[in-house]
Amino acid sequence: MLLCTGIVFALLDWWPGHGHTVDAFTNSMIVLVFGVLLVVVGLVWAVKSAYVIGRDRRWSWWIAAAPIVVIAATVAAAVIPSPSFESSRSDFDLAARTALSSPDPAVSDVQVGPYTMSRIERRNNGAVYFYDADQSFLTTSGGWIYSPAGPPPDRAGIDWIESTHLDGPWYEFTAVWDE
Repeated sequence: MLLCTGIVFALLDWWPGHGHTVDAFTNSMIVLVFGVLLVVVGLVWAVKSAYVIGRDRRWSWWIAAAPIVVIAATVAAAVIPSPSFESSRSDFDLAARTALSSPDPAVSDVQVGPYTMSRIERRNNGAVYFYDADQSFLTTSGGWIYSPAGPPPDRAGIDWIESTHLDGPWYEFTAVWDE
């Protein structure tokens, strides 16, 4: 049950508690490790169940518990939606307005909807950069940009940036920073 719960939380990026900071690589590794452990536990379950049913010629409803848990976890991972920008759009709009009216050009460790922003930064061109804590790894970071003036031109300190227009003034970006 714990392995299935860990896999579901990793697949949905749905870690309990405030300010989860598990990046995509860590989520993938959790799914891989827990998946391998689940296969090992499943094989042990299959052998023990075959032994009880075949040799002892008896049945117990406890034998069905493991497959039921795995099926329930699979259904949960398929049915429960992962957090998305669109589902949190109103939270992002509010955070952008707050950042634009704030006297501070940057704030750290802010929760916006289900996301933890390591930094929200207002630039001189009126753009607001939202750095997702889950998308930061070494010299690469990602998140969203509120840029009502069009595609974000400000590339100060960035070696490479790729931005994708989402809707209206919103862009999603991945950036590689100068070393």
